[in-house]
This record gives sequence, C-alpha cells and structure tokens, in this order.
Amino acid sequence: MSSVRAFLAIPLPRQLQESIRAIQTQLQASIAEARWTRPENLHLTLHFFGEVEQETLEKLKVSVLSVRDCQRPFLVEVKGLGAFPNPYRPRVIWLGLESRGQLEQLHRATAQCLSQAGLTTDSRPYSPHLTIGRLRGGKLDLTELFNSVRYSTLNQLTVDRLILYKSRLRPDGAQHIPLLAVNLDDEDTDIHDATNNFIAGNAPARREH
Repeated sequence: MSSVRAFLAIPLPRQLQESIRAIQTQLQASIAEARWTRPENLHLTLHFFGEVEQETLEKLKVSVLSVRDCQRPFLVEVKGLGAFPNPYRPRVIWLGLESRGQLEQLHRATAQCLSQAGLTTDSRPYSPHLTIGRLRGGKLDLTELFNSVRYSTLNQLTVDRLILYKSRLRPDGAQHIPLLAVNLDDEDTDIHDATNNFIAGNAPARREH
C-alpha cells in the first residue's frame, strides 16, 4: 500500500509573504551567510505526520473537517525575530507569532480531534514560528540585530483555514501539494478535496528548499 508524507498547516496570505520578503532583504546585509526560505513556500505547521498510509490519510481528512465545528477564526501578529538554538549560535532564523495562546489552543483542538480518530501526534510542546532562513555554521552574534526589531509588528495573520498537505521530496526541494482545505467558519465553509481545485483557485504546489 502506498504512503505519503503529510502535515497540517495554516497558509500565509500573499500580503504577509511580501512583508516577509522585505524583511529578508533587509537582513541580507547583516546575515550574508543565510539561506533564505522563499516566502511563497512558507506555512505555519500545526502537526507533521510523516509517512502515512492511505487509510490513515482518510482518517486525517475526517479529523481536519471536525475542527471547523470547535474553532473560530482569529488574528495573530507576526512579531519579532529569533534563532534556534539561540542568537549566539544561530542555525535557524524565525519570526515570532502573538498571541501564541490562541495558536496553542488550535494545536490542542486539532490534536484532540486527531486523537479521537485514533491518530497520534507529537507530544513535544508546540512552539509556533515561521522559519525564514537557515545558517550552516560559523560564529555570528545576532543579539543586537534581533533586539532592534523585537517589538516591531511585521504584519497580521488571519487564521481562518487549515490545509492538509502531502509532501514530495525532490532534488530541488520539497513539493507541498494541498489535499484538503477547511475554513474555520461555520457560516461559510469552503471545503476542497482535490489538488487541482484548491481553495485559492488552481493554486500551484508549494516548493521548499
């Protein structure tokens, strides 16, 4: 039986993608060593499932559909810069999100729906962020740079839909293909279950480095 790599995520609107592109351009002068993620490939991951069989994939779809009944749309601010493991030894550069509480609540709600369907999720604490760049190594202290934009709001993200993706690993990066999109709005639910009839209207598959 064939399997696919699947994950559940919140898509980013084009306006936010352009704001991220602008801040990446500003940062390039100070962080020339970074490999930047293309903004059109970014998404906010809720759950990564890894390789799943087709039977499990169908259970995932049913679970995602049930989330719309217990979660309403909300706004979060894309705000501040950070790095993993820390600004003194940065390997991953990320943008923060506030209010994290609502995102964590959505994470718990989706995890509960998945659990009721007999599906397991990652038990580690959820840390919502947007990875915008990566560094391979070297000594670089980004503390001062991060502090200068710590309290600046880049843009807002309306969390009003979830997308179940499958991911194909390719030599030029991962290709993310939408399988199911669900609006978090009981009064205006828009559900699509086909890659060629995506919620944005025949949207192209995402690619990520």
